[in-house]
Amino acid sequence: MRNLGIHTRLFLVALVLITASMVVMVFLGLYTTERFMTRRFEDRMAFLAKYLALNSELGVLIRDTDGLKKLARNLLREKDVMKVVILDSKGDKLVEVGEEDPEWDRAVERPVLLRRSNAGLLFGTTQDLTYRQPKDIGSVRLLYSTRGIDQLMKTITYQYALSSLVVIVLSAVLFYFMSRPLVTEVTALAATARKVGQGDLGLRARPGSVPETRELAIAFNAMLDSLAEKREALARANQEVIRQKALAEVGKFSLMVAHEVKNPLSIIKSSLEILKTDRQIPPDDAMVLYIEDEIHRLNKLIEDFLIFARPSEVKIRALDLNELAREVATRAEFLDLGGNLQVHQEIPEARCEANADPELLTGALWNILKNSCEATEGRGNIWIRARENGAFWTMEVEDDGEGIPDDDRERIFEPFFTTKAKGTGLGLAFASQVIGAHGGEIEVDKGKAGGAFFRIIIPRKVAPTSEMSGR
Repeated sequence: MRNLGIHTRLFLVALVLITASMVVMVFLGLYTTERFMTRRFEDRMAFLAKYLALNSELGVLIRDTDGLKKLARNLLREKDVMKVVILDSKGDKLVEVGEEDPEWDRAVERPVLLRRSNAGLLFGTTQDLTYRQPKDIGSVRLLYSTRGIDQLMKTITYQYALSSLVVIVLSAVLFYFMSRPLVTEVTALAATARKVGQGDLGLRARPGSVPETRELAIAFNAMLDSLAEKREALARANQEVIRQKALAEVGKFSLMVAHEVKNPLSIIKSSLEILKTDRQIPPDDAMVLYIEDEIHRLNKLIEDFLIFARPSEVKIRALDLNELAREVATRAEFLDLGGNLQVHQEIPEARCEANADPELLTGALWNILKNSCEATEGRGNIWIRARENGAFWTMEVEDDGEGIPDDDRERIFEPFFTTKAKGTGLGLAFASQVIGAHGGEIEVDKGKAGGAFFRIIIPRKVAPTSEMSGR
């Protein structure tokens, strides 16, 4: 039994119960039927004997053997009556008709009584009779066989057994098909739990048709969803811990850069200017231009590190967000990337008052817009849209560049993540940090033109954090 499945166990238990119930019902049915038929059969034979005794009264009294034989032969016509014997009061046989049969197994005997009414007919008066009760003047005896009732009971038993077998088979088949969905759904739920335990955490149980298993599957899926949420929350917490550690390292590194790199870099730049003057090096000398470009790039890298790593105090004042967006868009139009950049503005002329830090917010919006300008390599189109939506102000920046791959969108705002050869990976991280400090959100998606699509949402009246130290 240990190795049998739940379906087999249920089927065997049901089969045993159904079989036991049918056996008991058949036994009780046969017992009741046999008792009823036997009693009715015996009552019938007793009635026939009584009938013969009543009709044999005069024949016995006058010893009319011919009349008594006719009565006996008439009675032999009844089924199962094998022999009839009529006796006088002394026990002598007056009539005996029938054949000897070894299967005779039952007999019934009734007295032949002389009633007062018949005595009066015979003797003319009842005045002088000395008895007042019927007088026993003889008896009749019927010998009969129970072969008929036994054969009938065999037929009934066979029919009962056949019917019971049919009922058992039909019940077993019906139970099998009725229990199969329940067992199938439980088995499927167990298989799902096993696969989830093996690492397929995205798998969910399929609710079945049986209410109990459906509720169980829904509860199981709810448990998996809750575990998934807890895992995601734990992963986000771990990512945040890692990010905070990275920011702390950036802060330490920025201090080292400020003391150990920035000052020597300034000396190198000053020395180069002296060499250009003393040696009379032409301004268009390739080597000098290369050195100046690298000095400028290193200086920009150091400044980005310092701006991102050093906590900045958010200075709140009232400003017009639409005007700030127009200033940033206008700056993009003059950005020289060696191409033909088209900037399309859809910014309302109406004022949109808000409380924010204009310098930090300008830097954040500019980093986003500059990212789009560089994505188009100065030869594409950029759309800048702004609108007021109740308590929020929304700005959208879209370009028709190559766009951001799906796998990179979740990491685009992480510090030091970049797909550019000369990028630091801090521009969009700085923008996300500033917008978060203002209580806002920034989203990235694929635009209708195929490029990147940024949406910045900023609360107009929500007071930002006093210090910008990361989201």
